[in-house]
Amino acid sequence: MEKAVVLLQQLGFTAYESKAYLGLLACQPASAYEIAKTSTVPSSKIYETLNKLVAKGVVQPTRSISSPGSSQSSSKSGQHYVALNPEDFSQQIQETTLSQTRELLPLLKSVDDSPAGDFIWPLSTQGQVVAKANEMIHQTHSSILISCWPQELSWLEDQLTEAEQNGLKVALVHFGPPAKFIGATYHHPVEKTLYEEKGGRGLTLVTDSSSVLIANFRQNGAIDAAWSKNNAFVTVAEDYIKHDVYITKVTRFLNPEMLARFGPDYEKLRDIFDAEA
Repeated sequence: MEKAVVLLQQLGFTAYESKAYLGLLACQPASAYEIAKTSTVPSSKIYETLNKLVAKGVVQPTRSISSPGSSQSSSKSGQHYVALNPEDFSQQIQETTLSQTRELLPLLKSVDDSPAGDFIWPLSTQGQVVAKANEMIHQTHSSILISCWPQELSWLEDQLTEAEQNGLKVALVHFGPPAKFIGATYHHPVEKTLYEEKGGRGLTLVTDSSSVLIANFRQNGAIDAAWSKNNAFVTVAEDYIKHDVYITKVTRFLNPEMLARFGPDYEKLRDIFDAEA
């Protein structure tokens, strides 16, 4: 329930509005007194809160009909409320948000004087990383390059599959044996060694050679991530993924020779400070 309250607040509802809506869902139709009791919204605030929810179109006042011989003061008679069901509530929020953002976009563009793509925007939580990655994939017109581990692929698998089905080019470098192949999928051969060397997992996503997201997920739970349209940042990330593709192709078709020349886990190949190794 606490998670639902937090998410509702992120959608623009106050804490009292969120609790009242959820409380009403659990006992509707209900009087203001019953909603306050169920939701823990103070009785002094419940009518104000319900009026705001009515104005937002997610709660509707109704008058319950008491049974013959019952008292009008009964908790089952008088002014009651019903809540919009979860499916309609979700759809209404989506449609309202979409309509508002469509109306807002040209207004923002009319006052925007910032240089395009020059900034690097930090992302501090896993939720922000997932949301931005999904947004980038959804907005892609031609190509997606992605380097990730199984955990990160599980967040984006459906979106990447849909992108491929829609005709977009997808190149996936996967650390660890891939359970599913999407687009051109490449198994990076030294995932365990890289995990130990880097102290965690990484996600790099480049879309249309114009946007990039990079995230590091440390073993201690810390997250370092950012996205940008900065050309230099995009180019470096795109080249990083492409070179991983090149090396996975070489190791796939020339693996015995590579192991014989560079040793287990290609140790000598990864020794960048010894040109003769």
